[in-house]
Amino acid sequence: MEKIYSEGMESGELKAKKETALSLAEMGLPVEKIAKAVNHNVNEVQKWIDENLCAIK
Repeated sequence: MEKIYSEGMESGELKAKKETALSLAEMGLPVEKIAKAVNHNVNEVQKWIDENLCAIK
């Protein structure tokens, strides 16, 4: 049960990081600064941004 809870927490934290990263990208911040702000890998943050741009188009 604790494992399921932990996985849910991690999923929620990742979702929050992604939403924050996308908001910062819309504000024009560079990917490197966004990754540092959300404490996540630059390549992964760039992937999130690219996926979001594809979804918008």
